[in-house]
Amino acid sequence: MGNPPKQKPSKVFREEEARRLAEISKAVSILKKKVSIVLVEPKYDGNIGAVARNMNNCGLDDLILVNHPEVTGEAYKFAMHSSSILENARHIADLSEIREEFQIMAGTSSVVTLNGRKFRRISYNPADFWQTYLPGDGKIAMIFGREDDGLRNYEIEQCDSFIHIPANPEYPVFNLSHSVAIILYEMLQQSILKGVNKKTSSNNISLLVERISRIMELISYPDYKSKNTTVMLRRMFSRAELTDTEYHKIMGIMRYIVFNLDPESADP
Repeated sequence: MGNPPKQKPSKVFREEEARRLAEISKAVSILKKKVSIVLVEPKYDGNIGAVARNMNNCGLDDLILVNHPEVTGEAYKFAMHSSSILENARHIADLSEIREEFQIMAGTSSVVTLNGRKFRRISYNPADFWQTYLPGDGKIAMIFGREDDGLRNYEIEQCDSFIHIPANPEYPVFNLSHSVAIILYEMLQQSILKGVNKKTSSNNISLLVERISRIMELISYPDYKSKNTTVMLRRMFSRAELTDTEYHKIMGIMRYIVFNLDPESADP
């Protein structure tokens, strides 16, 4: 048997990847202006550097250090390629200095309560926090406390919201930089998914059904079945609420199928 015909390089997946990266870049550019990280009296400069690296991973660059001297070489070592965040970090003496700058100041802690009378420590989990506050227009400060005893009550009282990362009750305390990474990951998820995974348009559904109809023609699918089948497919795809990403992936596969059935009719 001879070798199968070579397929033309696919433009579809490259275009989809470029579109997806553009959506992510757009989301990150908005987050950079909206979200700042505040570390209250961090004890270890290695943690500060690791936080800077986490921020860079998520597109943030505004780091605020409360009551902390200039960072040392240890921080730069852990920051890797994020040294500019450390160089431009803002130093303040107290949270009150940034109160007017942020609409939402959100504290974090491993200690929470379900008791409504102790409302200072009633919390959101990270995903629920971003679902609630990310759509707003104001700036958000994510405030992380000391590695040993976290935020104190008078600092929590200055916060508008409170975040707790669910964990093993027998050992619920995350490392500072790990806490930042978890919360920022959820931030990216909420922001990117709203742009990238939006429901695809009805026009795209029509194009997809047309492409499948073309395949049915190429494989001599019975004409008397085609009409009902295309109606079923259109309703099925609409009911499935395909995202743009899913649409482009499926369309790319359809392009390849058409090209292999009739190389002169498609340009995958």
